[in-house]
Amino acid sequence: MPRVLVTAPGVTGPGDPRLEPLRDAGWEIRTHRWPRGRPPEEEVIALVQGNDAVIASSAERYTRTVLERADTLKHIARWGVGFETVDVPAATDNGVLVTTTQGSNHWAVADHAFALMLAVARRVVELDRVARTRTWSRPLAHDVWQKTLGIVGLGRIGKGVAQRAFGFEMEVLAYEPYPDHAFCKQWNVELVELDDLFQRSDYVTLHAPGQGASGRLVDRERLAMMKPTAVLINTARGVLVDEDALYDALTTGKIAGAGLDVREQEPPEDDRFESLDTVVLTPHVAGTTHEAQAVSSVMVVKSILQAARGERPHGLLNPNVWDHRRH
Repeated sequence: MPRVLVTAPGVTGPGDPRLEPLRDAGWEIRTHRWPRGRPPEEEVIALVQGNDAVIASSAERYTRTVLERADTLKHIARWGVGFETVDVPAATDNGVLVTTTQGSNHWAVADHAFALMLAVARRVVELDRVARTRTWSRPLAHDVWQKTLGIVGLGRIGKGVAQRAFGFEMEVLAYEPYPDHAFCKQWNVELVELDDLFQRSDYVTLHAPGQGASGRLVDRERLAMMKPTAVLINTARGVLVDEDALYDALTTGKIAGAGLDVREQEPPEDDRFESLDTVVLTPHVAGTTHEAQAVSSVMVVKSILQAARGERPHGLLNPNVWDHRRH
């Protein structure tokens, strides 16, 4: 009987109805919920032993050491679209498939990016606190209507943000190395170079991957290019932003605000952004809605069953492993 370990948060146990297709297919299901924080490598190694597949959370890291010692593991299926916690080259070297639930939550992340933009611009969190007192004041906020929006990365999520911006009559700029020209024409998106985007935008929202050449995309130099009234939104990956530089830019008035759903370290060790009224923080939940979770659960279970049946699984990141198995 094949065994699957489920560490994804929100799963109620082996009897969770979302896992029923696995049970019906004869899989033995084990579940585990990590306490807050990043579990030690040795605990991950001990937990994954004896499992054929893992439906993985973003808490545990699948390092080369973990993968080399997980002698029965054949498939890491991320319940989500991020895979920065998995050493994909090491998984490939050890013959372990890695999949994500690509396409499961892009609309939710686009919604959240816009929610953060509006929350920072209209000072929603700060004004909520004011409204709960008996001494109301009315500090002025800023418009989003007809402002200039810069989108870094015009994939599924970036496109969703552009579509939402259309309703606000925003001028939309985008930086995208592999653009969909038909989409840009339909939604009146102007493709620009990255520095131009940072210089012209009233709001900059990040939707680039958090690895490779895009690491530390927002540094001191780019922050210095932004308008003093500009706002930075990050619902992508914390590593895209130099947090020291961002904090300095916010506290010295070089930019006006930020909306951060992701951080360099999660949960973060420092609380410096929490004291700033110009910053709205959320705990990496942009893609986590009831609707998106329902789609993700179907996708992640399906990917495991597809691989087990000899079908190429959805969201495969290392096709070389699959090709080697097929031959």
